[in-house]
Amino acid sequence: MEIGTGIILGGEYELQEWIGEGGMATVYKGRRVRDGVPVAIKILRPHLSNNTEFLERFAREASSISQLSHPHMVQILGRGVEGEIHYIVMEYVPGENLKQFLRRRGRLSPEEAISIAVQVCDVLEYAHSHGIVHRDIKPQNILITPEGQVKVTDFGIARALASASITQTGEMLGTIHYLSPEQARGAHVDQATDLYALGVVLFEMVTGRLPFDGESPIAVALKHLHEPPPRPSLLNPEIPDWLEGIILRALVKDPRWRYRSAAEMREDLLRKSERWRAQEPDRQGEEETRTVIFPAARQGAQPRRRPAYWIAVVLLTVFMGAAWAGWQALTDYLNVPEVVVPDLKNLSLVEAQTVVQRAKLALQVVQEAYSETVPAGAIISQDPPPDRRVKEGRTVNVVVSLGPELVQVPSVVGKEVEEAKLLLEQARLRGAVREIFHPEAKPGTVLNQEPQPGVRVERGSTVSLVVSKGPQLVEVPALIGKTLQEAEGLLRQTGLSLGEVQRKPSPGLQVERIESQTPSPGTRVPQASPVSIVVLIPVPSFPGVTTEPLPSQGNERRTHLQMIVPQGPPQQEVRIVVIDDQGPREVYRQIHAPGDRIDEVIHSIGYTVIQVYIENTLFQEIRPQ
Repeated sequence: MEIGTGIILGGEYELQEWIGEGGMATVYKGRRVRDGVPVAIKILRPHLSNNTEFLERFAREASSISQLSHPHMVQILGRGVEGEIHYIVMEYVPGENLKQFLRRRGRLSPEEAISIAVQVCDVLEYAHSHGIVHRDIKPQNILITPEGQVKVTDFGIARALASASITQTGEMLGTIHYLSPEQARGAHVDQATDLYALGVVLFEMVTGRLPFDGESPIAVALKHLHEPPPRPSLLNPEIPDWLEGIILRALVKDPRWRYRSAAEMREDLLRKSERWRAQEPDRQGEEETRTVIFPAARQGAQPRRRPAYWIAVVLLTVFMGAAWAGWQALTDYLNVPEVVVPDLKNLSLVEAQTVVQRAKLALQVVQEAYSETVPAGAIISQDPPPDRRVKEGRTVNVVVSLGPELVQVPSVVGKEVEEAKLLLEQARLRGAVREIFHPEAKPGTVLNQEPQPGVRVERGSTVSLVVSKGPQLVEVPALIGKTLQEAEGLLRQTGLSLGEVQRKPSPGLQVERIESQTPSPGTRVPQASPVSIVVLIPVPSFPGVTTEPLPSQGNERRTHLQMIVPQGPPQQEVRIVVIDDQGPREVYRQIHAPGDRIDEVIHSIGYTVIQVYIENTLFQEIRPQ
């Protein structure tokens, strides 16, 4: 099934509008068909949809998360499968995520940042109390409504990702800037992990920068593990000491010395406590204490040697022990067997994991990248390269394909073709134009496109454009000198229509002929355009219309009108119109055959004009004296 707006998943949810995408899913706004309730629908990327471990884990997590409800938690409403499409249905939250908010606003004031962090603490405290650790707190997972309310999303997804052993490293490195030290080293995570990530988010909100950055994900991970974060006040002097203390407390390397709960961090943010003042214990105190016991001096023996002697003995013992341990470690390293690095390119992650395990090596995903040649979920490159000899247990770093980069097709219908091509180029797409005639659309206007707007396609794909050539023009045929019947046939063949027909008497003419036409012959006009003509009508040799005055009284006139209906169609409408001091009026209307005689007395007042019309064409006009 092709994914795009308008399709209905599971017979229940309709995709309405593309919202955004990340390394995990493409997000659409949709609606529940039965009641129109707006929802957010996440279409999982193929590398997750093909990961059975993740899907099984997520099914369990989604079931448990959907039972929880908190004002600051985006609820999971369900999940489903439509063919090869795996999707998640979540509560729709209007607004933007915190990352978009920060890009638009820049760094926030301490008051704004605290308000957001307090709301995140609220939902983390709720989730932690139910045994749920988010594991992927970052600005992209913190939504801000137009009213300023915070909603945290992706609880079940992040938790399921963390348990998918093959993709765990790759997914976590996607958000390496918010990764806790224990996640970077693959150790156990708990609620302190979420508080570390929230400390990074809080640092970013008040400084506009991240505490740790580097040229590669590995470089950033090492900084999380070993480097102290910079003091936020050096980047923003407006940060108060107590807020800086909270941020640094959350970013302590050892999770044991961070806040013990989200509730504790929330109390410090609200100035209800000052746990941030507690000092992290001296790390030397964490090392195992070794005690050397010496025998007591016997009575009567010689006086005790000087303390410097015993210090020298202890130092020498420690040095020799360290040297021996170092020698043993070096010997062990040199004695580790070497293996040949296998070629992992184009293998799936599952296949690659199996291959490196057989080779007694380890696998780590350090990056995901788009590729037009390598299928999604397969290996693009590796380090060390194939066929190199390395020690057993060495980690092979790999870059995994996200498949071809997908871009959204813009809407270009109704736009000029050049503007449409420019919009497609900006979207990294190409346009193929097919022109057709259109009776109404302006030439050069895009009438239709395929794929439709909103559909996501591979970068560089072709979008077919149907463009108007304007109305189809035809040449007006020459009708002058032809009969009415011949003219109608010519117009029909050309795709034109017969317009207004005027008849004009012509004495001595034997057969009716067309005297003139509009438009003139050779003119190019749109199809179905009307062509008006003037037809000459033969006049019989006997008089057409005769009148004689009759006796009248005062201003009243009486006129005797006689006429013979001329040759023409077998049925002709004859009308007589009188125009006098009373205005125009029709005094006679009848259907006659050629040769019929009409004998009428016309009554009028004052100056009189009598008009005779045959088939709505003026046949003769009389002004009786």
